Amino acid sequence: MIVATPDHWHKDISVDAMNSGKAVYCEKPMVHSVSEGAAVVEAQNRNKVVFQVGSQGLSSLGNEKAKELLAQGAIGQLNYAEGFWARNSPEGAWQYAIPADASEKTVDWKRFLNQYKHIPFDSKRFFRWRNYRDYGTGVSGDLFVHLFSSLHFITNSKGPQKIMAMGGLRYWKDGREVPDILMGMFDYAETKEHPAFNLSLRVNFVDGTADSTYLRLVGSEGSMNVEWDRVTLYRNKSYAATDDPLAATKLNRDNVSGYERKKIVPPNSTVYTAEKGYKGAHFDHFYNFFKAIREKNLSVEDALFGYRAAAPALLCNDSYFSNKAVVWDPENLKVVSTK
Repeated sequence: MIVATPDHWHKDISVDAMNSGKAVYCEKPMVHSVSEGAAVVEAQNRNKVVFQVGSQGLSSLGNEKAKELLAQGAIGQLNYAEGFWARNSPEGAWQYAIPADASEKTVDWKRFLNQYKHIPFDSKRFFRWRNYRDYGTGVSGDLFVHLFSSLHFITNSKGPQKIMAMGGLRYWKDGREVPDILMGMFDYAETKEHPAFNLSLRVNFVDGTADSTYLRLVGSEGSMNVEWDRVTLYRNKSYAATDDPLAATKLNRDNVSGYERKKIVPPNSTVYTAEKGYKGAHFDHFYNFFKAIREKNLSVEDALFGYRAAAPALLCNDSYFSNKAVVWDPENLKVVSTK
């Protein structure tokens, strides 16, 4: 079963399908609100079926290489990460085409609304549902969740403890209820899986650079830019500031002769690129889903992983609309406080 519906239908269809013994591939975000996540996790555990969330980049060669490099200490100790999505087109900003014959005679408007209050048919709400809070999850639910999925896979993280967001509706003032520019800040505490670090994410639907995205991890000895088919590793140089004699002395304390012999050094940056013919993350993610079904194993992005990726993205919305920080417990999957 593939669940490719507006976000407010994900939980109901996924749970019903798993209760019928079906394997489920559900597009991201796994749920429409944080309160729905537990039901999906419980349904998978109880029915012992394969369930996978569709954040395709998680299965990419780029993510796998980044995970390997981080574990090897290629950038030293992680302390910061950042990611962004840039778009600058009507379709990229969800102004999808509306068929000329759109009406209650051609679509099931009542079914679409699900549990939300009945209102007169609105073609924009039906075909551009991502713009409305009752049905979609805004830029964070649509795009931040990809970055959370990749980051959590690479770092083995369960998620942040504190979430804050700000942004606004700057350009696409077409009646939508969600911002077209959003910035999120996230605090990850130290765990046995990773050191404490901070994350900043942003989405800009009015970005003149357009159609670009990446995830960047920064450590004490370097950084890496992670894309689905490429990882670029940058290594820091160890040097003494010319105006800091104490630092220079420490670096040269074993050099009693004063002779500084040059060394063979690695390149400042190394690019790891997928081989020609790579079918891409979309193919890999579906391949992993069907492989899990055949082998009766957990998928690479099961319900628990999907919940932990969706939660901070959804709570980012809560922070934005309430103008408050959200404290989240990623281990026990519950909101601790908002302040």
